Amino acid sequence: MPSAMSGTFQSPDRLPFALRLLQAWEFPRQLGLCERLFGRRLAALGVTWLRTAPGLVWRLDLTNPTHRWIVYGSYEGPGFWRWFRRQPAPAAIVDSGAIIGQAVRYFACYAPAARIYAYEPGAGAREWLAACLAANRLDRVHLSPSALGASPGRAFPHDHPDSSLHGSWNHVNAASGAPVDVTTLDAEIARHAITEVSLWKLDLEGYELPALQGAANALAAGRIRAIHMEVSGEPDSRAGHDLLCAHGYSPYRLTAAGRLRPPAGAIAYENILFLAPGHPDSLGAPA
Repeated sequence: MPSAMSGTFQSPDRLPFALRLLQAWEFPRQLGLCERLFGRRLAALGVTWLRTAPGLVWRLDLTNPTHRWIVYGSYEGPGFWRWFRRQPAPAAIVDSGAIIGQAVRYFACYAPAARIYAYEPGAGAREWLAACLAANRLDRVHLSPSALGASPGRAFPHDHPDSSLHGSWNHVNAASGAPVDVTTLDAEIARHAITEVSLWKLDLEGYELPALQGAANALAAGRIRAIHMEVSGEPDSRAGHDLLCAHGYSPYRLTAAGRLRPPAGAIAYENILFLAPGHPDSLGAPA
């Protein structure tokens, strides 16, 4: 990872004018086109501070393509954020798998009064995120080194094996690595005296099912109003989908305009929005 920084938080690097225009214009294959047009130029900046699309200045390693994607456009695509911005002001947001703050930046900008509970057990990504939170004075973001799982204990996170892609994901497993504490979302809700979680962003690279199992009480009570979860065709992922449906949550795909559509056909690998029973945006019964 480069050590020298060409920009600072107080004086961030300036993006090319054409890229600043494209940031504000959401269109298909945006990341790929921007990478072809600007990837090499941005990579030459190395580690630097930049003003990102939602408005916050963030530290990024632009030799890393996953960090450059943060510059090019909306993390998770525009549909989710368009839906999110139409929601009533959230009181509490949980971001499990916060990594370097890909989603935290948007939550902090689009929900300025919300308490944000970010969980990132990977030490490197967490330290990176902590530096960005401190620079932006985001005291309402509570950053935890714990992993969310089915029960309290220990687990082992692995950062992306390719060092050029650091900060893109961490994989938690029960076998090997540097040990971290595991807690449950039910325990965290009680510890922080959270009345209701407006949104839970759940992206744990295959560890979603244990995290859901550790939120059984909150799910049964409908205290988590919406869950944005990465779903695949893998057995554990499908089990997580079915667990939420068993609790009465309804699954939806989001269009680019942020409109809800019940999933049609098999879910291969994508983010699905699950809404609790009685959520005002819900279109019907769970699939």
